[in-house]
Amino acid sequence: MKKQLLTSSLFRLLERGIVVITSFLLTPFFINELGSTHYGLWLLILSILGWFNVVDLGFPQAVQRQIVQALELNDKKRVNVIFSTSMVLFTVLGGFSVLTLIGLTSVPAIFGVEGIDQITLIDILLVLSVKVLWGFMMNPFHGIFSGMLRFDIDANISSLNAIVKAVLVFILLSDMNIWGAVAATLASDVLTNTIKIYYAKRLFPDLKFSFKLASKKEIIDLFAYSKHLVINGIASTIGTKSRPLMITQLFDLSSLALVSISSNLLMHTSAFVSSITGVFSPLFNKKAARNENMEKLYNQTTSINLFSATVLFLSLFIFGKVFILLWVGSEFEYAVNLMYLGVISYLFATFSSSANTVLLAQANHKYISVITILSVIFNITISIILGLKFGLIGLAVGGLINSAIFNVFAKMVLFKKYNNYNMRGLYWCLSKSVLLTIVLGIAGSTLLDYLAVNTWLEFLISAALAFPFIVLICWILLLDTGIKKIMLKHLIERLPLKIKSIFIKEA
Repeated sequence: MKKQLLTSSLFRLLERGIVVITSFLLTPFFINELGSTHYGLWLLILSILGWFNVVDLGFPQAVQRQIVQALELNDKKRVNVIFSTSMVLFTVLGGFSVLTLIGLTSVPAIFGVEGIDQITLIDILLVLSVKVLWGFMMNPFHGIFSGMLRFDIDANISSLNAIVKAVLVFILLSDMNIWGAVAATLASDVLTNTIKIYYAKRLFPDLKFSFKLASKKEIIDLFAYSKHLVINGIASTIGTKSRPLMITQLFDLSSLALVSISSNLLMHTSAFVSSITGVFSPLFNKKAARNENMEKLYNQTTSINLFSATVLFLSLFIFGKVFILLWVGSEFEYAVNLMYLGVISYLFATFSSSANTVLLAQANHKYISVITILSVIFNITISIILGLKFGLIGLAVGGLINSAIFNVFAKMVLFKKYNNYNMRGLYWCLSKSVLLTIVLGIAGSTLLDYLAVNTWLEFLISAALAFPFIVLICWILLLDTGIKKIMLKHLIERLPLKIKSIFIKEA
């Protein structure tokens, strides 16, 4: 099992890398072919489609859990009952989503787009409504993969989807304009969804769908599990998907393209931080199940999280400006300022990530949901107020203020209510992390300006030379001796045997 999970983790890391690479390659191509306005239109379309993820009501996680339990008992009949029930359920939810989307297109003013762009937006949304339906209907197949611990299949198919979509975009966009992106999206989805169905049947030959197998009891069980995830999921979706609509209402489509440059860099960097730090979640769950004290583990993981985030976000702070200019050109230089503010926001979010994990392990879902709802309401309100007053920079400042209030203070108040841990050392670590990022970030980016790094080769050389020093500085200033020993031991254990023996002898 451990080997299987390790393999799956490696494929997921590969998938993330492929998604990041294709995204970075496609973005300047989109901008060059479509222009910033039509690129912003495409981003808005993707954001609108993403809104319908909230309609799943937490059922995908519930389906996966139920299938895992049935497979563990080798109950093939129940697997098909769950599969058939969830297929009916997701088809209904998908159909509801499609009808809702069609209804929204009848009031296009809500999207903040006018003229010919509005007509194009409506036409594309209607065509891509089939993608929404497909997305829902594929969830039961994901449940089969996760139930059999074959996360690698999902990862490989996602990687294939990203590659096929990228290749088709490069082929079709020049001739078909934005409709080339639509065609590429649909074609890649048809291919990869077909492969998903094939592999699900291959993994579980007895898999079958029947309306007769659909069970009311299973639906009730799915609701019982997912109800704790619904509110938090809805609030999170509103929080992440409302910004593009907010931008088009307050500004225009080209502004959305500008913001996306900054947000993409921040999200991809955050995703890598999560891939490093996400391994701690099972440890908290185990300790919670055993009713063990988690203070030591919490302090260690928060420190390691902050160290990892500071290394990556400080690197982004230093090299982000040069990267953006080389990547998409000087037209998007304003995105650099948005990125700087976003870096600090993400550091605050990293600070609270372990607290979230502990609270979830302790089954405090509803309290996290309340904070999430309050955070979304506050973020939207302050972003609109500051956006109207100061433009795009006001939106970024609003996000920073929201992150500081809810990640650094509100969630910690909730955390302290259930866990009376000494937080002084961690707040000091956060302060050093933020100060280090700002001071070294400004110094490093200024030095790059002075050195006039203007080519990809110069960028890669300077990044390769600077990164070890960034790691070393963060290592010295952010981690105490005990955590350094734990991390070194962890790294040594994963070295090849011959190299490991050298460290053991020296010790």
